[in-house]
Amino acid sequence: MFACATSDSNKSNSNNHFKQLDTNVTISGYWLSEDYYQSIQNFKSPKKAQDGSEFIFIPDRTLQQTTMIYNFHEGGAFLKVLKNNKNYELWEVLDDSLTQKLYTIEEISPTQIKLGKKVFYKINIEKYQDTYKILEALLFKGKYTTAGGKTVEFKANGQLLGLDTFTCYEPIIDYFDAGMQVDQIGLGNSPEKLTWYGFTFNRDTLSLYKLNCLTFDSTMNNCVEVDYGQLAYKLWTK
Repeated sequence: MFACATSDSNKSNSNNHFKQLDTNVTISGYWLSEDYYQSIQNFKSPKKAQDGSEFIFIPDRTLQQTTMIYNFHEGGAFLKVLKNNKNYELWEVLDDSLTQKLYTIEEISPTQIKLGKKVFYKINIEKYQDTYKILEALLFKGKYTTAGGKTVEFKANGQLLGLDTFTCYEPIIDYFDAGMQVDQIGLGNSPEKLTWYGFTFNRDTLSLYKLNCLTFDSTMNNCVEVDYGQLAYKLWTK
């Protein structure tokens, strides 16, 4: 009886060894759900793409904590990436304890993985403090021309060159709030002090509009309903 008990215990410990395994993760990086990625490519509207989107950072080693961000509005449970034999797995974490496996990560290619039924694309982006520069890299990055022939450049890190006196920009990615009826971008000289504009893409043309406040909430002292106003800038991609 004692021999059997010892054998079962050793088998259990062996089966759970991967839960303590600290090793390199070859699929580390930023991963964005396919539906959001494709919507941005096709429609160039973060407001339209937001609902149902998912985003996760996979650390470069197992046992490190991360989380899934849903709709760019809220984070899910704390997660850890584990390596079980040849497979990477995402496990839920509660009070520093692993509670349940949520996904076995299916590797489709070096730039695509699958979690459950959802495909994710690997994206190369920068991070400033707690802000992921997703739209900067996927939507705005590049050189543009003004009607007067001047070159304007939107960089992937949020830097802006050649548009009046502005030196940085920040597109809004979360529209689940008041005053977010149109796609918006902030322009300014620091991330802490931005002027907000509505924007649209039409093929190779980026138009920036002043915002019209349609409904103002005097109690909250903010605009709760906006629309596109006067055209402020029109730029053409090079």
